[in-house]
Amino acid sequence: MKDYRKYEPILTESLPARFAGIFHLLELTFTPANDRTIVTTIDGRNLQLVCQGGTEEDHRKKEPVVAAGYQKAIWELREGHLRYCPSQDRLWRRDPDMADHEGERLLLNSWHPVKTIEDEYHIGGNARSSDRNPLYSATILREAKRSQWFDQVERGVRCDPCVWVRRNGRVVCLKDEPDIAVTQTFTPVGMGNQALKDAERILRWLTVDEKSYANLCRMFATPWLEPFKQLSYVLSGHGGDGKTLIARQALLGVLGVGKVFPGFSVQGYCAGGGYTLGRESMNDEMDGKAFAYDDEACAVTEDMLPLLRALSTGSQMNARVTGGRYRVVTPTATMLYLTNMQFADSSENSDSRRFIKVEFHQSKGRSYDQYHAIEGFCHRHPAAFFILSCRLWERSDEPEIVNLSPARNISDEMFWLISEIASNEEQYGDPVAVKGDYRKEFHMTIPQSLMDVLGLENARSRALPGKGQPRVVRVVNRDRFEVYRKAALDNETEPADTWWQTALSKPSRDSLLPLEDVGDCHDLAGIVESALDGHVGFAPCEGKARKSGGPVDGKVSLSWKRLNPSDESHVDASFITGQMSRYAVVPLGDCFVIDCDKPTEDGEPDGWQCLQALTGDYGTDKLPATLVTKTPHGVHLYYRMPAGMDIGLLKNAVHEQNLPIDLRVSNKGYVLGPGSVIDGKRYELVDLPAGVVPEASEAIMRMLKDFGYTSEPKPDAPQMSLDDVMADRRATSISNGMPDMTPVPEGQRNSTLHAWAYGRFKNHPENEHQIHDDLLKRGRDSGLADAELDQIWKSIKRSLN
Repeated sequence: MKDYRKYEPILTESLPARFAGIFHLLELTFTPANDRTIVTTIDGRNLQLVCQGGTEEDHRKKEPVVAAGYQKAIWELREGHLRYCPSQDRLWRRDPDMADHEGERLLLNSWHPVKTIEDEYHIGGNARSSDRNPLYSATILREAKRSQWFDQVERGVRCDPCVWVRRNGRVVCLKDEPDIAVTQTFTPVGMGNQALKDAERILRWLTVDEKSYANLCRMFATPWLEPFKQLSYVLSGHGGDGKTLIARQALLGVLGVGKVFPGFSVQGYCAGGGYTLGRESMNDEMDGKAFAYDDEACAVTEDMLPLLRALSTGSQMNARVTGGRYRVVTPTATMLYLTNMQFADSSENSDSRRFIKVEFHQSKGRSYDQYHAIEGFCHRHPAAFFILSCRLWERSDEPEIVNLSPARNISDEMFWLISEIASNEEQYGDPVAVKGDYRKEFHMTIPQSLMDVLGLENARSRALPGKGQPRVVRVVNRDRFEVYRKAALDNETEPADTWWQTALSKPSRDSLLPLEDVGDCHDLAGIVESALDGHVGFAPCEGKARKSGGPVDGKVSLSWKRLNPSDESHVDASFITGQMSRYAVVPLGDCFVIDCDKPTEDGEPDGWQCLQALTGDYGTDKLPATLVTKTPHGVHLYYRMPAGMDIGLLKNAVHEQNLPIDLRVSNKGYVLGPGSVIDGKRYELVDLPAGVVPEASEAIMRMLKDFGYTSEPKPDAPQMSLDDVMADRRATSISNGMPDMTPVPEGQRNSTLHAWAYGRFKNHPENEHQIHDDLLKRGRDSGLADAELDQIWKSIKRSLN
């Protein structure tokens, strides 16, 4: 402990008269704390407050000379538990030891920022409380800055035995320096070289290229290691690609709400005039935080950028909450904008280094379990991404310049310029566009902002034919231009002979002619039963009221599952009478139905055309003739699973990868049978097999696999499995159709079971009862009570509804 006998506070007119006395008189006591005159300290001991009034005989009338919180803060300043961070101009307080262990409380070398002395030490019930005296908090801050008397906190990262701090303008790694106090401390639990290799592998898997990987990696340690407040991050993608997973699990899940603000809203922050309570309350929430993010950011336009720039660079701004007073804060949080929409490609050169872009890899072809494995990695190795980031900061302070894919925002003017430049470069070897031609086309000069976006500058060209040297714009930033060129022109250069074009040339469903004299629903149900060799069940279509009102949805069968629980126990065709106007057909055994639907957009091929283009012409060995029903909007084709293949490999799926084809699999779904009439439109039988329905061809099975209708990994899916990294988890998507039923260890049971059942239910709502039963079984095996499991299931249902 330092010798404070000669210590005197700075004498100013704002110095509270009792400050020095309190500083020197505060002392520990063995008397138990009473929360009024004796309080518990951060290390679990009891502190006797400086009081006035009362007598030796009557201690109850003694009152602290100033609020207990101020006295506790003064004592912690003296003892080194409350320190000043010069680079952030803010106080930091030592984290208390909250762990459950025997013996005395430990003194941790981890710290958290202090928003205000009054809030941190619970002084007064509100901002207008008489217990609050701003002179004390101002004095404590002023005194803490005196490094000759009080130790201070550096911006940096600790993960014992290493500490990363700035020395002489660059990040260095110091080892075995236990006395250095830094703004972020991580537990070394789960750390090691292998964890860092796995962290790097995950970040590369999540991003599209090396530059985006480097920027995502740099993000994690930015709040503590960037040279000054400057960088914000734009995490861009296409939905379901891991952006929110990283924000919630790797940031919020590791750092906690004390250092991460997940409630930021770009739209709310940038709306309204100069002063809005919504904006100011967000400033208050973000004060002192390391990160703030909007995980569903709207499209960001140039007019929004000034406010976002201010957050990025730490400009002073107002903060308040309802019922509170204004205060001026300096933003500390590194801002993250997670978006699937356009982010303004600003013409300001400084923005390219202020807003750091990361493009995520599309989730297409990747399984839920691979993403879920990353969540498990964050729990087991909480510091891995952050330490990997620290090592990157050691090597360089410079982020990569990433131009996000701009396909959603190619204007006519941009497309004309890009096309002209590409054409002139191909013909004459000069990547230019003539300014005069642009003026003729659009009756205006080329805006400087458009030139900045595309990486162009004014020039003259000798390469173009004709007299003189016309004034042109030339590509000077090839990296920037190439991103826009690919977005604008790559689709133009694709060969016309794609399967999509082929599908448009195939016969549509209108070419299918119904068979004559086939009878009513009873007769047709018998034909279906014979064609499927009895591996089929039947049920009535009772109908169900629509949520939006209007007529009853006649396609709904409420009893199909109950009446047909298995291939051994089901309803036969005799159940369907001639008086019925509609009925459900439930494929059983090894049977399934390919349901070709109408196109999603006008001018696109329908499912029947797509099926022929992807397999072969109907009636050939690639798409064998079978039992076919023409529906009001599509076609049903019945097939059997090839010999030796498990029907469980097929998923009951709808429009996988936007293909207008559904799949109804044995005992997992149903279709309306031929002869059914809905809204005056009849399901017509158009073809019958010679005997029973044929096995699906190799071409059909390949198509189903390629487009995600099977539980097998698709051949074009990335072969890197994150389960190799997460050695103690197995991916349910490649477990031969069987879900992971292994017990979940304590500490992660609720979150793991929620995510596991949520993903299954979201992708397979038709299996609701089985998924619920599996949740109960796995949850009980993991040691959870039924009441807790019921809450998990209710939460999942609420989220998906």
